[in-house]
Amino acid sequence: MAHQTAHTSNHPTFKQYVYIAAFLFAITIVEFLLIWEPARIDQHLGASKIPLLIALSAVKFYFVIMFYMHLSFDNRFFKWTFIAGLTLAFLVGIALIGLFSGFNGDQREYAEARAIPYEHVEDSQEKHGSDATATAVADNEKPVTKGPITLHVGVVGDALTFDKPTLTATSGSEVTIEVANPSTTNTHNLVIVEAGTKDAVATSGTAAGPANDWVEPGDSRVIANTPLFGPGVTGEVTFTAPPPGTYQFVCTFPGHNFTMFGDFIVQ
Repeated sequence: MAHQTAHTSNHPTFKQYVYIAAFLFAITIVEFLLIWEPARIDQHLGASKIPLLIALSAVKFYFVIMFYMHLSFDNRFFKWTFIAGLTLAFLVGIALIGLFSGFNGDQREYAEARAIPYEHVEDSQEKHGSDATATAVADNEKPVTKGPITLHVGVVGDALTFDKPTLTATSGSEVTIEVANPSTTNTHNLVIVEAGTKDAVATSGTAAGPANDWVEPGDSRVIANTPLFGPGVTGEVTFTAPPPGTYQFVCTFPGHNFTMFGDFIVQ
């Protein structure tokens, strides 16, 4: 067929393009309002916000591939080839998510029920227990400060980072951590967690939602946490320092945990 005929029969009209663009723009506005903090819509939606956003994205995706990529006007072979590849990609993604969720640091029940201890583990534990007892006796002879400790940490402007890489406290002491948030736009929290669990705790907190300060209620990996505090606000938390060791402090607001964290060292 002639070029003009082919162009007319295999592409939307100008008016259709305008209508589709307006429709996609309207959906984008709705998506923005769902995640815009001042609107406070996400606080009422809770966990339902995620499937709602996915559904809106799927609608936008459908209109883009059907009209802007004009699959709606092409041969069905191309349409089903595209859909088959897309389906395969989704299945692979779901399989990867299911695979890596098994490596979250917790022992699976099957493995735990069938675990065989190392043959010399009892002797090692007995020796370690004796050494620990001797160390504890020696430590008890030294004066240890158990009084209240107040630690200060801040956020670096609107950047997603704390201004201190480490915080230090004494085991058994009453610790108050004050967090200053000079940001003009960002909301934060501070969560003390077991070493190496910050990302897993943040993932669980995302499912818990803002109503729970982005922290899963009853999470055994969490030692203490502040409530959410908005721009220009100072948040704080008071707790008893855990046994000696290195822990982590992190902001579990979705996406902040990748850069907002540090070591909480208990002596």
